[in-house]
Amino acid sequence: MWRVRTTLADRPGLLAQIATACGRAEVNIVAMQVFRTRPDDVIDEFVVQAPEGWTEVRLADLFVAAGGDHVSVTRTGEGSLGDAPTRYLEAVHQVLEEERDVEEVLHELLDVAPPDVADYAGHDVLDLTRRNGTVLRISRAVPFTPVERARAQALVSLVNDAGIDVPLLEPSPRHPLPLVRTATLADIEAVAALHSRCSVETLYTRYQVPLRMPMTTRMTRRLVVPDHGTALVVQVGLDVVGHGVLERVEDVWTFQLLVEDAWQGRGLGTMLVKHAAGRAKGLGASHLVFMSAGTNDTMLRAVGSAGFVARVERHDGAVHITVPLTSVRAIDPSSGSGSEIS
Repeated sequence: MWRVRTTLADRPGLLAQIATACGRAEVNIVAMQVFRTRPDDVIDEFVVQAPEGWTEVRLADLFVAAGGDHVSVTRTGEGSLGDAPTRYLEAVHQVLEEERDVEEVLHELLDVAPPDVADYAGHDVLDLTRRNGTVLRISRAVPFTPVERARAQALVSLVNDAGIDVPLLEPSPRHPLPLVRTATLADIEAVAALHSRCSVETLYTRYQVPLRMPMTTRMTRRLVVPDHGTALVVQVGLDVVGHGVLERVEDVWTFQLLVEDAWQGRGLGTMLVKHAAGRAKGLGASHLVFMSAGTNDTMLRAVGSAGFVARVERHDGAVHITVPLTSVRAIDPSSGSGSEIS
């Protein structure tokens, strides 16, 4: 299946020419939508099935000969046959209820994945403004239509208004939202308090040894400022309820996390996993190993919920979950909060 976009003069009979040319070439039009741009012309999008052996260049030539202008052709799949407004409504549900990343969802809706057009003339850029003023930038070789731009901005604005994607920069105790950020020395007391609220089982799952409480300042300091890496915390209101250490051990980047019992099962572990992967990629890692106790299936679920395909190995009672970072979007390691990186 192919997606064909072409600019057509807004006059009677031209669409019939396109349909006739496709029929004679045994190219089946299975879906179509119209994007009005200016009073004198429109952009028509066709999803077509072409005979075996057809290429994007041959399809483009067919549409140009039938009266199309500025023709672009890309491969597509069954997902492109759905009703566009319905797909956008389903996307809002995926972001709000399934905690999918809004940028990942938009990439699917706007079909930005390769292969791209053969006649490459430079990517078009779509800048979407978030609630806090930062910009989410998406690019594609096929130009974005005004309708696509409006739909994408409406989706970003809607999920932002619901408190998703960009947390408040200064969490309020009245309206707490989970915020993943880099740990600092100012978090020593908060991280120690987090550990004091965790059960013995949760602490053992994280450290694989019985942990004595209360924690010493020296130990907590190593948890918030590790020698060979960085630490992340999840803050809700004024409390730190999750913590993870991203650390380089020899030539391998590893990550271990802890979420306090009362906040488990709410997606915070998945948030930490995603941020850790992005920061490891930003630090030059090609793979990231998530480490946990052998009885901890929660870590496996968190990695799976983050959308990663992983290799699972067991070493001396511990589980090592190795994730390739090829398709992970890098997060600047100097950034205080991965949520603010577009």
